[in-house]
Amino acid sequence: MMKSPSGPPTIVALGAIVSSAMLGAQAVGSTRPWSSSAPADGRQLPPASTGSAVELGRTPNGTVVTFIHGANGWGMTVNGPNMPRVMQPQPAEVEVYHPGGAPLTMREAYGSVISAADGVDAATDILVEGRPTFRFHDHWSLRGSVVTIARRIEVLASAPGGFASAIGWTIDPVVRWGEMTVMAPGIIYGDPSHDGERSPGGTLAYAAHRLQLREDILPAPMLAVSFAGGGSLAMLDPAPRGDTTEADTTLAEPELIDKRFRFGALALEQQQTGTALRFSYPENVTSYGDRRHPSAEPVQLRRYHPIVRGDVDKYRISYRIGAEAAFPEMSRNVWRWAWATLKPVVRPLDVDLVRRVLLDHLEAQAATIGGRTAIPFVLSTVPTPERQWNWTMAGMGFVSKNLENADQLLLEGDRDHSQRGRKMRATGLAIITSMINALPTVPLPATGYDLATGKPYNHIWLAPWLRNATEDMRALVGAYVRERGLGRDHPEWLAWTRQYADWLLAQQRADGSWPRRWYPSSNVAAEPSGTASYAPVPLLVLLTQQTGDPRYQQAALRAADYVWNSFGVRGLFIGGASDNPDITDKEAGMLSMEAFLSLHDATGESLWLDRAKAAADFAESWIWLWDLPMPVDADDTQLHWKKGVPTTGLQGITALSAGGADEYLDWAVPSYAKL
Repeated sequence: MMKSPSGPPTIVALGAIVSSAMLGAQAVGSTRPWSSSAPADGRQLPPASTGSAVELGRTPNGTVVTFIHGANGWGMTVNGPNMPRVMQPQPAEVEVYHPGGAPLTMREAYGSVISAADGVDAATDILVEGRPTFRFHDHWSLRGSVVTIARRIEVLASAPGGFASAIGWTIDPVVRWGEMTVMAPGIIYGDPSHDGERSPGGTLAYAAHRLQLREDILPAPMLAVSFAGGGSLAMLDPAPRGDTTEADTTLAEPELIDKRFRFGALALEQQQTGTALRFSYPENVTSYGDRRHPSAEPVQLRRYHPIVRGDVDKYRISYRIGAEAAFPEMSRNVWRWAWATLKPVVRPLDVDLVRRVLLDHLEAQAATIGGRTAIPFVLSTVPTPERQWNWTMAGMGFVSKNLENADQLLLEGDRDHSQRGRKMRATGLAIITSMINALPTVPLPATGYDLATGKPYNHIWLAPWLRNATEDMRALVGAYVRERGLGRDHPEWLAWTRQYADWLLAQQRADGSWPRRWYPSSNVAAEPSGTASYAPVPLLVLLTQQTGDPRYQQAALRAADYVWNSFGVRGLFIGGASDNPDITDKEAGMLSMEAFLSLHDATGESLWLDRAKAAADFAESWIWLWDLPMPVDADDTQLHWKKGVPTTGLQGITALSAGGADEYLDWAVPSYAKL
C-alpha cells in the first residue's frame, strides 16, 4: 500500500498511478489499459461487446447516438444533421477530496458495453490504491429525441475524504463559446448582460466561460444550449430530490462531506477539449458572491459524499436532442419538455374561499391617518415589537398596488351587499381619493406618499417609476369604466390618469421607448434604459378606447414594437422589477404579455397574439416545477417555510436573485386563461 507522509492514499484510475503528493497535478505513469478481466475484489464485470461500435439508437430527425470502442475502452458520440458533433470519450468521472488536500478528478472509458432490450448497459471501475473503489453501472436509453442515463455507483472500499461523480458531453471544439446560446430557467436567456455581474448566469461567470448552477436554484433543474447553425442540446434532472443540511445552506464551509446531500449541479464550461455540458452529484459550483457579499476571486463550493464501502449513489439525467432553428423556439420547447417530464402537481383550491379570506385580510390591514386611507407597504408575518420603518409607505403598482387593491375591494363590494361589502367599498373609494389628493401634479414627485404626513414619499422604491404609475393607473381606468357602466361616474379618476398620460406622450423617445424612471417632479430621466416600455401599453390602449384620442394607442404601438424588436424577438424580457437594476425577470415577461394582448384585443392583428405567446412562454419558465425540501436537520419551529410545504407553483423573481421565489405571476392568471 502506497501512502504519502501527510496526505491521502495514492489514487489509481484504471492503470494511471498518481502520487498523493501531486494532488491537483497531472497524472504520471501508466501500468495497463483497461481490460475486462476480473477486478481485484474477485467480482466479474459484464463481458464487453466485441465490435467497434454499438448503436444506442436514432432520434426522429436522424441524429445517431453511438458507443465507440477506442484504445482505452468505450466512449460515446452523438452525430446529427442539425447539430455539431458531441462526444464523451470517458463517461465515468469521479472527483475525490481529502480534507486539507486538493481535489483530484479521474475520468474513465467504459470497460463493458452490452446491448439490452431497452437500451445499453455500460460499466467500469475506478481504482484507489490498486483496488476497485468506485463501480459504475450506467443504463442508457433513447426514447424519441431524449437520451437518458440511469447511473448507479457502488462504493467497493472505504477511504478517507469524500467523492462526487459527474456525467458530461463535450461539444465539438470548433464551436466557439459565443456561438452557443444558453437557457437555464430563471437564470439566463441567451444574453447575460442584464443578469447581474455576480449572479450564477451573470457577466463574470459568462466571461469566464463557466456557468455552474446548483439545481436547487432552478425552477426546473435544466440547462440547454442552442447552436448557431441550428439544433440544440438540453440536460434535465428528471427526478430531483434536493435534500440538504443547515451547514450547506448557510455555506458553513467551502467543502462539506455528508451522505445526506441529494442535489447536483448543472454546468456548461469551457475545457481544453471543448465546451462540456455536465451534471455533477453532489454539486460542484463556482460563486462570485453577491451584491452584499462580493468576492474578489471566484470561490469553489464543493459538496461530497463519504467514501464508505457499501454506499450507493443513484441518479438519472436526460438529454433532449432538438432540431429548433432559433433560440426562442428551443427555449419554449425544452421548458415544455421539463414540464411534461416533471409533471408538477396541481393542488386544487376553493377559489371563492381563498378570495374571501384574502380580501378580508387585505381590508383589515387598511389604515387611516389624518383622513388619508391606504394599504401600508409592509407588515411582518412574525411577531415584532414595532412596525417596520416603512409601514406608512403608500405606493402605486409593483409590490404596493394601492389602486389595484382598491379596485379589488370595490369588486367585492359589488358581490357582497352586506355590511362587509359596504365596508370594503368605502375603504376602496377612500384609498383612491387619498392617492389622487396626495399626488395631484405632473411630473410626478413620487409614485406614492407617506400615510403619516400626506407628502410624497422620498425613497427609491416610490420614485417616479414608469411601471409603478402606469400599472396602477391602468387598474384605476378599468375601475372607472366598470363603475360608469353601473351608473357611478368618477370623472376625477379619468382626468387624473389622463393628465399623467398626456405628460407621458411628450416623454416618448424617437425609438418608441420611455425611461424606466425619472427624477422627482422632473422630465429628466434617472434611469434612461427603455427596457420597461411595455408597462404603459395597456393603460394607453384603454385611454384611446375611453376618450377616442388615437394618440395614446399610437404611442402604445410604437412602444410595443420597440420592446419586441429590442428584446422579445430574442426570447428575452428585461426591467420589470422596479427595485432591481434593469435585470432579466419574469415580471418583464408578464407585463409584455399583457401589453401585447391589449394590442391584439384593440387591433385584431395576429402579430400581437404571437408576440403575447412568446412573452408568456418566457414568463412561465420561471414557475417552479418541483418541490424543494427544507434542510433535513433544521428546526421546523424556526423555519418560516415549513417542512413538507410544497414549492411547486412558486416562481423565480429575477436573474440577479437566483433561487429566490415569490408568487407574483399569480397576477398573470387571467392573461394565461385568455391565451
